[in-house]
Amino acid sequence: MSDANTGDRALETARALRAAAEEARRTILASREIVQRSQEQTRAMINRPEIEPCDHHTNQPPSEKLVRCLIQAYELAIDEDDVRTQALLGSMLHDVGGRIAAAVGPKAAQMILH
Repeated sequence: MSDANTGDRALETARALRAAAEEARRTILASREIVQRSQEQTRAMINRPEIEPCDHHTNQPPSEKLVRCLIQAYELAIDEDDVRTQALLGSMLHDVGGRIAAAVGPKAAQMILH
């Protein structure tokens, strides 16, 4: 009787080990797929062409409506605590501010340059 119990326990242990090994195999495969997708996404971002600034409008200031809309959108992003949108719109406002400064010039903006 003892041999039968030992055999049953060994068989049960073997089944449990096989199930654990199969679960580990599935987990490893899923992990590899995640890593592969992440690597592909990273390569896609690295190889993405950069946006070239548009030079043919740099001498003209942006419209007042555009500036007001960007400011309003930025303020809404702050109200909604949307950090990514704040960063994006902040960068856009910085660029637009540079365009305004370039078009207006330091004298019209009452800036003293040395």
